[in-house]
Amino acid sequence: MRGPAAGPRRVVVLTLPLGNGHTAAAHVIAGVLRRDGTQVSVYDPSESLFSRFPLARVLSRFYRFAVNWRAGAVHIALYRLADRHPAGTSRIVSILFGRRFRSWLASIGPADSFVSTFSLLGYLLAERGGAPVVSFVTDAGTVNRIWFQGAVERYIVPDADSRATALRCGVDGDRVSLVRPPMSAGSAMDRDQARRRLNLEDRFTVLVTGGGSGLGKGVLEAARALVAARTDVQLLLNAGTNAALRREFTDLCAAGTRCTVTGFSPDFPLMLAACDVVVGKAGWLTLNEAMSARRPTLIVDVVPGQEEGNCSFAEEARVGRRVSPGDVPEAVRRYAASESALQEDFSFTNAMLSPAWADEMAEDLKKTLTG
Repeated sequence: MRGPAAGPRRVVVLTLPLGNGHTAAAHVIAGVLRRDGTQVSVYDPSESLFSRFPLARVLSRFYRFAVNWRAGAVHIALYRLADRHPAGTSRIVSILFGRRFRSWLASIGPADSFVSTFSLLGYLLAERGGAPVVSFVTDAGTVNRIWFQGAVERYIVPDADSRATALRCGVDGDRVSLVRPPMSAGSAMDRDQARRRLNLEDRFTVLVTGGGSGLGKGVLEAARALVAARTDVQLLLNAGTNAALRREFTDLCAAGTRCTVTGFSPDFPLMLAACDVVVGKAGWLTLNEAMSARRPTLIVDVVPGQEEGNCSFAEEARVGRRVSPGDVPEAVRRYAASESALQEDFSFTNAMLSPAWADEMAEDLKKTLTG
């Protein structure tokens, strides 16, 4: 590995728009690195890999279709293919896009190190050679084996199961770092203050969210069930970037229910602070944000294969529960009626979580990027 470069170092973080979690992770990592004065650039190569073909938009729409159509049949097929034939799948992607990717990479200027938040990008970066590559795995559990292909310098994984998968794929243990998911060291942002800033009433509040991309049919079904049940709670309905879901949420609010509808918003941390319970999908970054805010999650959507490990982790750590959308109103009534019920079902004192997540990740990244 190369020693430290003269002057400020430049780290390039790459991501793809296949679910918002990869992109969110890229920006979280960039923020952690910038704390120490590192120059960081975040890129989504699909935005400029082709001059006339809108690859980023196509990938985003295809992912939404793949995880929603017929219970995720397309996504399941592709996920299994990649997991059963990770080397072959990686090589095919390299044949199709490798030369163009390397040309694009040269156009963004030199970098001392790279971080990838999407499996195939890590492979393409490592194949190019040169600067060290860190692959940040954005799912937990027995993750897809395609993450662990190529000469990647270091992998950062969130739990023991994902580390075990890396070792089974032949990755040397010294190249795999386990950085536990985040949990705030103290209390979350003051709930009452957050509600005042969002102009909300002071009452039990449920945040219903499909993550940054607004995915998951169960999220919409849960919102409908809560409105139909006329629970005496306040609803925050967050649709992310999904305009169709936002319209559905708006129609629900027209019925006179106490609810607020939002799209993709920088106020999401405020929404988490203002709520008592999150209802959402098992996206790793969405769960991480809820864990960090010490807000329990009722999981109503799990992308097959990809998010099952995330769901299992949340349940084992007692920070989330998997429920059917139709069971959400009953659970919410129970929690709204008794704070002790929340404490019975959830806990944020588990050793699987880390109050020093950002520091742990920064230290691990620096071992590789400045080593």
